[in-house]
Amino acid sequence: MKKLVTVLLILAMVGGVAFAAGQGEAAAKKDDKLEIVLVVKLEGVAWFDSTRVGIEKFAAAHPDVNAYQVGADTADPASQIAIINDLIAKGVDAILVVPNDPEALVPVLKKANDAGILTFTHEASNQRQVSYDLEAFDNDEYGRHMMDIMAEWMGFEGKWQPFVGNLTSPTHNQWVDGEMAQAAEKYPKLFTAQAVRVEDRENQQLAYERTLELFKSHPDLKAVMGSAMSTVPGAAAAIEEKGLIGKVAAFGTCLPSVAGDYLKSGAAKSIHFWVPADAAYATAKLAYMMLKGQPIKDGVDLGVPGYNKITIKNNEHGVPVVYGQAWVDVNKDNLKDWTNADGSYKL
Repeated sequence: MKKLVTVLLILAMVGGVAFAAGQGEAAAKKDDKLEIVLVVKLEGVAWFDSTRVGIEKFAAAHPDVNAYQVGADTADPASQIAIINDLIAKGVDAILVVPNDPEALVPVLKKANDAGILTFTHEASNQRQVSYDLEAFDNDEYGRHMMDIMAEWMGFEGKWQPFVGNLTSPTHNQWVDGEMAQAAEKYPKLFTAQAVRVEDRENQQLAYERTLELFKSHPDLKAVMGSAMSTVPGAAAAIEEKGLIGKVAAFGTCLPSVAGDYLKSGAAKSIHFWVPADAAYATAKLAYMMLKGQPIKDGVDLGVPGYNKITIKNNEHGVPVVYGQAWVDVNKDNLKDWTNADGSYKL
């Protein structure tokens, strides 16, 4: 582990020149390694098992970096804040976060910046107090894309319900915003079961229970659209239990290893995702480039698929948000492409 001796504020190249909070370049460095740490929402789920693979891959490709992942066992903002405080005390060079609550992190991210530590986020395009946020794609476009697929299966009419992991999750809500906008513009015969978005708190059991509740209050429900990894398997389990395959289906963001069996059964019809390992690698690469004083601008290649030609737009707080083109669609027909010879799933 090393300490920054001096941190110089630098300008980030975003089309023109834009200043990003907490940007810096390590100077007068020793020979010891840069320390880049990814703080995830929670540990013990497939999504963040994959991000760890990406961070380890990045560390292996950069011998001058000690890069690793940490996280709590619950998706709790307070736990993330505690972890970040520990990393500040440790004096790491860069902290990357997949936030549970972006706004709740602002004070501790400022504390990190004041200590000369660079901060970055992924899945938080409205974040303040970071050098960059990284998104796998434009969130509105992703939501609209998922709506198109679900609407076609529904025959362009009927009742559906959006779920989010947390009501405070910016990306989840942006996807749903895109879904709702697409439905309003293109599918006037689609409508939601409830005006409010169902929150499953990134918990598969809760997604299952809340889907069962929807079946009771809305027996004509045709589809559930999930934003968190927990929703598709939770909703699909409820669909199977009630014998509703073919009448109701789950859609949304998930991984083959979590939802593949439900795609086979028909309880889930289509899942959508970006490769978490690649997003983790790309975020770490942003941090590395800043620490090395390398320019970050439109067209830069971050070294993994989907992030080979990034675009950058400032958010409402003036923070540059880096966008890739990295979404993937998986259904029963192409599930084999994500399945190993022994029947296990590649992701």
